[in-house]
Amino acid sequence: MRLTRCGGAGFRIGPPETGRRGPARGPAVLGALLTSACAAVTCAAAACAPAAPPALPLPPSAPLRPSAPLPPSAPLRPSASLPPGALPPARVADLVLPFDAYRPTPGQRALMARARAALLARCMHRRGHAVSPPRPDAAAYAAGDPGNSRRYGVADPARARRHGYHLPPSAPSDQSWDAALGRSARRDLDGTPGRPGCDERATTVLSRRTAPGADWQWLALQDGRTVERTARHPAVVAAVARWKTCMERAGHPYPSPEAAIADPRWDLRSAAVTAREKRTATADTACKWSSGLVPAWFAADAAAQRAVIAAEPDRFASLRDDLRARLDRAAEVLER
Repeated sequence: MRLTRCGGAGFRIGPPETGRRGPARGPAVLGALLTSACAAVTCAAAACAPAAPPALPLPPSAPLRPSAPLPPSAPLRPSASLPPGALPPARVADLVLPFDAYRPTPGQRALMARARAALLARCMHRRGHAVSPPRPDAAAYAAGDPGNSRRYGVADPARARRHGYHLPPSAPSDQSWDAALGRSARRDLDGTPGRPGCDERATTVLSRRTAPGADWQWLALQDGRTVERTARHPAVVAAVARWKTCMERAGHPYPSPEAAIADPRWDLRSAAVTAREKRTATADTACKWSSGLVPAWFAADAAAQRAVIAAEPDRFASLRDDLRARLDRAAEVLER
């Protein structure tokens, strides 16, 4: 796996039209979790670069296991509430979910990507190739990370006014560091049968002393499952009805938020954003907050995630230990 424009695996979890994290399958999940800020940094509007192989593949010993929490037959509670003393979210910055504590921050993702870039450069130099992979910028990771701001559809009024339903344009970046590699250099980077390349060696070094039982694929599936399951929560369904009434009064009759963002008048894979799209998205976000849709969905989503964490303490302990080990290893690499 070579560095993408973000210095990591350019993989998005969830459809680009919404920017939400949805269920994902396959070994690319771990790389996506550890570099999820790439989704916004590598995309122009809503069009993303093709997914690269993961930086940190799942070990064969970590098969996907059936999930006990939130089975399809489990009834949804008629209401969802926040923990005692917790205030309902009033802005997108407040949308911090329980699972977020087990995922790397943008700064931590940048740290791990810098360590990978350093290892690639050292290995290639030892093999006689002067290459300089770009050093991932923590500020770019932070600026390009949508967090949970699009988890329930567009919910950031300021971004809606500027970009409509589109993702913000990505910052210029350099992905050409390996484009001019000759055949010999590319062979040393990618490896050959029986001789690992620098890319594989970097992954091996960064994976030392990590937690082998950390099931990142399972976490990604739970992340998608809680948001999809709670979309049918009675409190969320009632809020969607209020959202619909609000949008009709604003002159934008849509049966659902999904229908609004999927309106064929918005070409989300084009850089062009029309004034009508901006007006509609702005009304959409305003109605999401005034109808209570974002707070209701967030409360149900957070409650579902807390239930998963309580039911699976060992899994989450492994995830926490694995992330800590990866960060420690990255710091060691950069200190050399």
